[in-house]
Amino acid sequence: MFKNLQVAVVYIITHLGLIFFVYPTDIIASTQEAHWAPILAGYIIHVIIVFVYLKGLSYYGNLNILQILINKSKVIAWMTLFPVFLYLSLVIVITIRAYAEIISIVILADTPIWILMCVLLGIPVFMIMHGGIKALLRAGILLGILFLPPMLFVMFSAFQNVDMYYALPLIPKDPTKIFSFLTRLSYYKSLFAFAGGFLFLGFIPSALTFKPKTIYISSVVVLLFFLVSVYIPILTLGEETARQLVFPFIFTIDTIEINWLMFDRITIFFLLSLIAFVMLFIAITLWQIASLIRTKVQQIPNPYLLPAIAIVVLLICLCIPEWEDVEKLLQWNSFLRLYVSLVIPTIVFILGYRHHRRVRES
Repeated sequence: MFKNLQVAVVYIITHLGLIFFVYPTDIIASTQEAHWAPILAGYIIHVIIVFVYLKGLSYYGNLNILQILINKSKVIAWMTLFPVFLYLSLVIVITIRAYAEIISIVILADTPIWILMCVLLGIPVFMIMHGGIKALLRAGILLGILFLPPMLFVMFSAFQNVDMYYALPLIPKDPTKIFSFLTRLSYYKSLFAFAGGFLFLGFIPSALTFKPKTIYISSVVVLLFFLVSVYIPILTLGEETARQLVFPFIFTIDTIEINWLMFDRITIFFLLSLIAFVMLFIAITLWQIASLIRTKVQQIPNPYLLPAIAIVVLLICLCIPEWEDVEKLLQWNSFLRLYVSLVIPTIVFILGYRHHRRVRES
């Protein structure tokens, strides 16, 4: 039961670390009305992908994706997983560089970005080196207890300025326009928030088994946060105004006024919660990258491998000068995102189904 809770909480809070900055911007840019449609479409795609992924894994019992593919062939395993390695590497570079920029804008304007990136990398590396994936999952429970309450408080407070009129029309006058977001690049960029948080479910070792049902239930919680992240800026500012902002959700909660609270800006509490969650996401992503490298080079110990990965990631982040370059990386990563979201779950399901059929026939 506790293992189920650990995995479910980590699944939720790693998604929370990815939702509230770029995602609302991309969804608002993808359509001018019925913003629930692109959100729901992304969620349905996500649930189908997770179902296929977990169903394929379930055919193998307690084996994880690395064990499944290596048992087939080490060469095939590395060829299949190399795009995943590239995807995760780009994800961690984009996440660290983007969050360093955001922290600099919102809180620490005078702090050099390279210092912020060192902190965002250093703490997750320390977490992995002194505990591994089991410690990260336990840390997820602790972070949820500490940081979910202030985050929820800020989100509920943000509803004080909403105008439900801005949500209309829920259905466009021309029903065919409800799917117009499918022609916008910004919508496909927004799918990064769904693609980044499910892959670790297949990397979890056999000692940490969990029930898929808990993930599906947790995904409904994640959907609610996706809706809130987009609709709070729209209901507060209006669609046209929210469209002009780089971080509409952060701008919206920065306008909240609570007279009885002794702090001037509750945005800081919200941002600190997100930083804690994104550090857990970075740690899990680093652990996945290290696990992939070990499928090829097994003899490298953690005290050397993880710092080496962190140094390479930091050097790449330092080569990204502007926010526009981060957005370009998000676009370039779209092809790898499609591979991770569609090809990997499909391969795991096909292999798992064939394995299950052979076991039944024998």
